[in-house]
Amino acid sequence: MKPAIPVFRTFVPESARKRAAATIARGWLGYGPECRELERRFAGIRGGFALAAGSCTSALHLAAQLLRRRTPRRDVIVPAITFISTAMAFHHAGFRVCVANVDPRNLMLSADAVAPLVTADTAAIVAVHLYGQRCPALAALRRLCDTRGIVLIEDCAHRLDLLDEAPPLADYACYSFNAVKEVPCGEGGLLWGRDGADETAARAVSNVGLGIDTMQRSAALRHADYLFTHESGLKLRLNDLAASLVNGGLESLAASRSRRAEQFALYDDLLAPLAPRVQPLPRVRGDACLMYVARVPAAQRDRIRTHLAENGVASSVHYPSLARHPLFRDSASPSMSPDIDATLITLPSFPEMTPEEQRSVADALATACERAAASPRTGRHAFG
Repeated sequence: MKPAIPVFRTFVPESARKRAAATIARGWLGYGPECRELERRFAGIRGGFALAAGSCTSALHLAAQLLRRRTPRRDVIVPAITFISTAMAFHHAGFRVCVANVDPRNLMLSADAVAPLVTADTAAIVAVHLYGQRCPALAALRRLCDTRGIVLIEDCAHRLDLLDEAPPLADYACYSFNAVKEVPCGEGGLLWGRDGADETAARAVSNVGLGIDTMQRSAALRHADYLFTHESGLKLRLNDLAASLVNGGLESLAASRSRRAEQFALYDDLLAPLAPRVQPLPRVRGDACLMYVARVPAAQRDRIRTHLAENGVASSVHYPSLARHPLFRDSASPSMSPDIDATLITLPSFPEMTPEEQRSVADALATACERAAASPRTGRHAFG
């Protein structure tokens, strides 16, 4: 029997392994020089400040805390299709999360969908770069925010923009180095902010409200006293072992992204005969190609996924709509497309995936679609 094909398999390049080994040999594993180096990579050429955080959720939480200082407004608009952290970080900070409809072509925010939701109490709009795509409405959202005095936040968990020609358009950008992201370290993230005046507060909030961190405090043999501030905070920072994996992994980001693009192109060719039953999400040049997502008939998706699993192919769903979440469904846009998430299926895709594995996935999907179509309907509407 062939080994099962997972949706994702973490790849750690040799450059990251060597850097992590050097960090271990150095003996400092907490927040330190590797984290500072990572921050310089993001802030050095684009200005502002960067803070290495324990996760993208932590970075979003920090952005939410900084947002509270900027405005008394209390509404934050987020897209319906995104990971729960995008909404939960702002909900936890006391904001009212407003779930906006997404463009059915790319599943990201559009200015047309957001504009009707903007009120005098709108504090921020969160644009999510989904599956590796760059939100095409970003410039329009920036103009909308500038016109209405709104903060723009980019959720970059699925896309590292260090290879882009232009810096972020947002006031804050939040990144992920989770195990399934472009440059993995297990769990990690980073907050970038346009205004350097936010840095002092961000660092204190990310360090339990303390004014100096452990490395600064222990720089001399007689450790400095703890420096209390008036800030309230939590432990939200990255550590040097994780940061070393990211710093080393960034060296091969361009090569890794190129391999992913080749895989997506092969998938497009392999799945073309399955149209219109299987419709891969259209991608454009410059896509980071993080997740290969397709649409299948909603009434058949569960059976298709079951047949894939029976043939050793994993699948997933990224993501259930936030309009279904008990905390956010009452604040969903009244124009929300029903069941916009019901057709989505995520297929295996990872840097070391072989063409043979991709062909196995395509063959299994073709068989799964045939069997699902021949089975009785479940009552859910078909994709159309």
